[in-house]
Amino acid sequence: MPSLRDQSFFKELDLTGVSDEILREVGEMPWLTVLKAQGDFSDAGAEALRGLNGLTDLTLESPHLRGDFALPEADLRVVSLTGEGLTDRSFRMLGLHPELKVVRLSAGEATGTGLGWLPPGLRMLYLRLPRLTPEALDVLAQLPYLSTLTFAGTEPTFRLASRLARYAGQLTRVDFLGVEQPPPDILRTLAEAGIRVNAAIAI
Repeated sequence: MPSLRDQSFFKELDLTGVSDEILREVGEMPWLTVLKAQGDFSDAGAEALRGLNGLTDLTLESPHLRGDFALPEADLRVVSLTGEGLTDRSFRMLGLHPELKVVRLSAGEATGTGLGWLPPGLRMLYLRLPRLTPEALDVLAQLPYLSTLTFAGTEPTFRLASRLARYAGQLTRVDFLGVEQPPPDILRTLAEAGIRVNAAIAI
Protein backbone atom coordinates (compact mmCIF):
# COMPACT_ATOMS: atom_id res chain seq x y z
CA MET A 1 0.00 0.00 0.00
CA PRO A 2 1.46 3.43 -0.95
CA SER A 3 2.34 5.70 1.94
CA LEU A 4 -0.54 7.82 3.18
CA ARG A 5 1.67 10.46 4.73
CA ASP A 6 1.22 14.00 3.39
CA GLN A 7 -1.84 12.99 1.32
CA SER A 8 -3.82 15.92 2.63
CA PHE A 9 -6.41 15.73 -0.15
CA PHE A 10 -7.87 12.70 1.67
CA LYS A 11 -10.52 13.89 4.12
CA GLU A 12 -12.28 10.52 4.37
CA LEU A 13 -10.74 7.05 4.35
CA ASP A 14 -12.45 3.65 4.10
CA LEU A 15 -9.75 1.00 4.48
CA THR A 16 -9.73 -2.80 4.57
CA GLY A 17 -6.88 -5.19 5.30
CA VAL A 18 -5.58 -2.69 7.85
CA SER A 19 -2.56 -3.43 10.06
CA ASP A 20 -0.99 -1.59 13.00
CA GLU A 21 1.60 -0.18 10.61
CA ILE A 22 -1.06 1.31 8.37
CA LEU A 23 -2.86 2.87 11.36
CA ARG A 24 0.39 4.48 12.46
CA GLU A 25 0.55 6.18 9.06
CA VAL A 26 -3.10 7.19 9.26
CA GLY A 27 -2.38 8.65 12.69
CA GLU A 28 -0.23 11.27 10.97
CA MET A 29 -3.20 12.63 9.00
CA PRO A 30 -4.87 15.06 11.45
CA TRP A 31 -6.96 16.56 8.63
CA LEU A 32 -9.15 13.45 8.35
CA THR A 33 -12.82 13.85 9.23
CA VAL A 34 -14.03 10.27 8.57
CA LEU A 35 -12.09 7.04 9.12
CA LYS A 36 -13.37 3.51 8.61
CA ALA A 37 -10.76 0.82 9.24
CA GLN A 38 -11.26 -2.94 9.03
CA GLY A 39 -8.48 -5.48 9.41
CA ASP A 40 -6.21 -7.34 11.82
CA PHE A 41 -4.89 -4.44 13.87
CA SER A 42 -4.50 -4.36 17.64
CA ASP A 43 -5.13 -1.87 20.42
CA ALA A 44 -1.65 -0.46 19.77
CA GLY A 45 -2.68 0.48 16.25
CA ALA A 46 -5.91 2.07 17.47
CA GLU A 47 -3.96 4.06 20.05
CA ALA A 48 -1.85 5.56 17.23
CA LEU A 49 -4.96 7.45 16.06
CA ARG A 50 -5.22 9.68 19.15
CA GLY A 51 -3.88 12.71 17.30
CA LEU A 52 -6.67 12.75 14.71
CA ASN A 53 -8.40 15.73 16.29
CA GLY A 54 -10.50 16.54 13.22
CA LEU A 55 -12.44 13.27 13.18
CA THR A 56 -16.20 13.30 13.51
CA ASP A 57 -16.89 9.72 12.34
CA LEU A 58 -14.76 6.70 13.35
CA THR A 59 -15.18 2.99 12.63
CA LEU A 60 -12.72 0.40 13.94
CA GLU A 61 -13.24 -3.31 13.25
CA SER A 62 -10.71 -5.97 14.18
CA PRO A 63 -10.86 -9.36 15.91
CA HIS A 64 -7.83 -8.31 17.97
CA LEU A 65 -9.34 -5.24 19.65
CA ARG A 66 -9.51 -5.50 23.46
CA GLY A 67 -10.38 -1.91 24.36
CA ASP A 68 -7.05 -0.95 25.93
CA PHE A 69 -6.76 2.28 23.96
CA ALA A 70 -8.18 5.80 23.96
CA LEU A 71 -10.28 7.25 21.18
CA PRO A 72 -8.92 10.25 19.24
CA GLU A 73 -9.11 13.57 21.04
CA ALA A 74 -11.74 14.91 18.67
CA ASP A 75 -15.37 16.05 18.57
CA LEU A 76 -16.62 12.64 17.53
CA ARG A 77 -20.28 12.38 16.53
CA VAL A 78 -20.33 8.76 15.33
CA VAL A 79 -18.27 5.83 16.62
CA SER A 80 -18.45 2.16 15.62
CA LEU A 81 -16.32 -0.43 17.41
CA THR A 82 -16.23 -4.14 16.59
CA GLY A 83 -14.08 -6.76 18.30
CA GLU A 84 -14.64 -10.18 19.80
CA GLY A 85 -12.43 -9.26 22.74
CA LEU A 86 -14.09 -5.93 23.56
CA THR A 87 -15.57 -5.76 27.06
CA ASP A 88 -17.74 -3.30 28.99
CA ARG A 89 -14.68 -1.06 29.36
CA SER A 90 -15.45 0.07 25.82
CA PHE A 91 -18.48 1.98 27.13
CA ARG A 92 -16.28 3.98 29.48
CA MET A 93 -14.08 4.98 26.55
CA LEU A 94 -17.15 6.18 24.66
CA GLY A 95 -18.42 8.09 27.68
CA LEU A 96 -15.43 10.42 27.49
CA HIS A 97 -16.94 11.95 24.32
CA PRO A 98 -20.12 13.81 25.38
CA GLU A 99 -20.75 15.04 21.82
CA LEU A 100 -21.46 11.52 20.49
CA LYS A 101 -24.84 11.10 18.80
CA VAL A 102 -24.53 7.60 17.27
CA VAL A 103 -22.76 4.57 18.76
CA ARG A 104 -22.46 1.11 17.23
CA LEU A 105 -20.81 -1.48 19.45
CA SER A 106 -20.19 -5.14 18.64
CA ALA A 107 -18.40 -6.52 21.68
CA GLY A 108 -17.97 -10.23 22.20
CA GLU A 109 -17.20 -10.02 25.92
CA ALA A 110 -19.52 -7.22 27.04
CA THR A 111 -22.65 -7.91 29.09
CA GLY A 112 -24.01 -4.35 29.05
CA THR A 113 -22.94 -3.40 32.57
CA GLY A 114 -21.03 -0.47 31.07
CA LEU A 115 -24.05 1.10 29.37
CA GLY A 116 -24.25 3.69 32.13
CA TRP A 117 -21.08 5.30 30.79
CA LEU A 118 -22.66 6.31 27.48
CA PRO A 119 -22.98 10.09 27.00
CA PRO A 120 -26.45 11.49 27.79
CA GLY A 121 -26.79 13.21 24.39
CA LEU A 122 -26.79 9.90 22.49
CA ARG A 123 -29.62 9.53 19.96
CA MET A 124 -28.99 6.20 18.20
CA LEU A 125 -27.49 3.02 19.64
CA TYR A 126 -26.63 -0.28 17.93
CA LEU A 127 -25.67 -3.23 20.12
CA ARG A 128 -24.32 -6.63 19.19
CA LEU A 129 -23.62 -8.04 22.64
CA PRO A 130 -23.96 -11.85 22.69
CA ARG A 131 -23.74 -11.81 26.50
CA LEU A 132 -26.19 -8.95 27.09
CA THR A 133 -28.31 -9.18 30.25
CA PRO A 134 -31.75 -7.43 30.12
CA GLU A 135 -31.18 -5.83 33.55
CA ALA A 136 -28.29 -3.84 32.10
CA LEU A 137 -30.78 -1.91 29.96
CA ASP A 138 -32.28 -0.16 33.00
CA VAL A 139 -29.67 2.59 32.69
CA LEU A 140 -31.16 3.68 29.36
CA ALA A 141 -33.30 5.97 31.50
CA GLN A 142 -30.13 8.09 31.78
CA LEU A 143 -30.21 8.73 28.00
CA PRO A 144 -33.06 11.23 27.59
CA TYR A 145 -32.52 11.77 23.84
CA LEU A 146 -32.10 8.14 22.78
CA SER A 147 -34.76 7.52 20.13
CA THR A 148 -33.52 4.47 18.21
CA LEU A 149 -32.10 1.24 19.63
CA THR A 150 -31.01 -1.63 17.40
CA PHE A 151 -30.11 -5.12 18.61
CA ALA A 152 -28.18 -7.66 16.54
CA GLY A 153 -27.99 -11.25 17.71
CA THR A 154 -30.42 -10.63 20.58
CA GLU A 155 -33.72 -12.46 20.87
CA PRO A 156 -36.75 -10.26 21.69
CA THR A 157 -38.00 -11.68 24.99
CA PHE A 158 -40.81 -10.41 27.19
CA ARG A 159 -38.27 -9.77 29.96
CA LEU A 160 -36.20 -7.55 27.68
CA ALA A 161 -39.25 -5.75 26.24
CA SER A 162 -40.56 -5.01 29.74
CA ARG A 163 -37.26 -3.39 30.65
CA LEU A 164 -37.31 -1.24 27.53
CA ALA A 165 -40.91 -0.16 28.07
CA ARG A 166 -40.21 0.79 31.67
CA TYR A 167 -36.83 2.48 31.47
CA ALA A 168 -36.21 3.61 27.91
CA GLY A 169 -37.18 7.28 28.27
CA GLN A 170 -37.71 8.89 24.84
CA LEU A 171 -37.18 5.66 22.90
CA THR A 172 -39.51 5.50 19.88
CA ARG A 173 -38.06 2.66 17.80
CA VAL A 174 -36.45 -0.72 18.52
CA ASP A 175 -35.09 -3.00 15.81
CA PHE A 176 -34.14 -6.65 16.28
CA LEU A 177 -31.95 -7.48 13.30
CA GLY A 178 -32.45 -11.00 12.00
CA VAL A 179 -35.93 -11.26 13.56
CA GLU A 180 -38.67 -11.01 10.95
CA GLN A 181 -41.61 -10.75 13.33
CA PRO A 182 -41.30 -10.56 17.13
CA PRO A 183 -44.00 -12.38 19.16
CA PRO A 184 -47.32 -10.53 19.65
CA ASP A 185 -46.80 -10.01 23.40
CA ILE A 186 -43.48 -8.28 22.69
CA LEU A 187 -45.07 -6.02 20.10
CA ARG A 188 -47.96 -5.20 22.44
CA THR A 189 -45.71 -4.37 25.39
CA LEU A 190 -43.54 -2.02 23.35
CA ALA A 191 -46.45 -0.48 21.44
CA GLU A 192 -48.18 0.44 24.70
CA ALA A 193 -44.99 2.34 25.61
CA GLY A 194 -45.07 4.18 22.26
CA ILE A 195 -42.19 2.18 20.78
CA ARG A 196 -42.30 0.92 17.20
CA VAL A 197 -40.61 -2.41 16.48
CA ASN A 198 -38.49 -3.40 13.48
CA ALA A 199 -39.12 -0.23 11.49
CA ALA A 200 -37.35 -0.48 8.15
CA ILE A 201 -34.60 2.05 8.73
CA ALA A 202 -30.85 1.55 8.99
CA ILE A 203 -28.40 3.39 11.23
